[in-house]
Amino acid sequence: MKNFKVILSKPILVAGFVLSSCFLLPLTASAAEEKQAIPSLTEQYLATANRIRTNYDNNFVKLSGNAQNHYAVRMYRLTGEKYYAQQSGSEVYQITDRLNFYLQNLDSEGWRDGQAQAMIDALPNTRRGKLRQKALKDTGDRRFALYLVYQMAKLDEYGIKHPGHEKFVAYLKQADLHDLLMSADFIHAYAAQVANYVYWLKYTDVVDWTADLKPAFEQAYPDKKDDELSKNEFNNKLYGLTHIVLADSNYYQQSVSLDEHSWILDYFKLRQDRIVEKSKEDIQAEIGLCFVLAGVNEHPTLNAMKQVINDAVHPDKNMVLSISGSDNLSSGEHRNVLAYALLNWPEKLHQGPYLMKDKKMKANLPLVYQQ
Repeated sequence: MKNFKVILSKPILVAGFVLSSCFLLPLTASAAEEKQAIPSLTEQYLATANRIRTNYDNNFVKLSGNAQNHYAVRMYRLTGEKYYAQQSGSEVYQITDRLNFYLQNLDSEGWRDGQAQAMIDALPNTRRGKLRQKALKDTGDRRFALYLVYQMAKLDEYGIKHPGHEKFVAYLKQADLHDLLMSADFIHAYAAQVANYVYWLKYTDVVDWTADLKPAFEQAYPDKKDDELSKNEFNNKLYGLTHIVLADSNYYQQSVSLDEHSWILDYFKLRQDRIVEKSKEDIQAEIGLCFVLAGVNEHPTLNAMKQVINDAVHPDKNMVLSISGSDNLSSGEHRNVLAYALLNWPEKLHQGPYLMKDKKMKANLPLVYQQ
């Protein structure tokens, strides 16, 4: 009986091995197929970005004029597709008319002061509006001067200079803007705009104060006092820091120096968890873009920003909604073009669109630029 049991046990073991193998083989193949069917993160992000782009492309005519121009210019710089260049520039007529008016009145200090005060009076009676009113109190015509810089920069986006450009530059050189822009009160009220104004002044050949931004921000928002910042103050600080990098790239036209902006990226790394928890999606997208503009294509903070932005895109609306849940395409254009850029960052950026270099697009510009 002993030998019999041993003899019987061998076929039983073999049969058991064969039987278990039969069950294992199809399970292993099925698992491999399932794993293969799951798209990579890169593929998921690309698909999400394309949903945003398709949504905005299909609804382009429904956007406000400002949103159309902003979207077309940014998408041209990200894709290089001439279609977007052809859809941009409609604002050039309005800007040119406004600058014509400014040129006629620029020599009048009383007129400039009146323009500035009207802009200040138009500020809303909100928390931020009050901060801005305080920062601009008793600043003479400087609010007008800053708006002039903005209008000149808008033309510069298209490679255009107004006929009065040199006169505008001469006025801005003596407009005494430095101390206002670098003051703590102004940075607290206009952090992102401070970075924009400083780089616009550089790009429009007025003056280069870019080296003064770091000490000014460190004085206005010392890192050691971060714990004292409210959510709004923290977001304002983040906006300012991101816009230093974005403005240095001339708004997605060129890469930036990692060494020069490492202090900003290091700040984002150290505050990653708080950024995810306390900041809005447009800030999170801009933070991610700061990394790729500086040539950092792989980093935990960058990956975290990509993930939260990807997850924020509504499955049916195909866009990042506002904090209140609004799906308004025009008001959401800025945050969604940022989301598209982060999730589908190109290998190459494109400068422009320079409308003066294309005969057909130049022909659609005001007659003053046709000469």
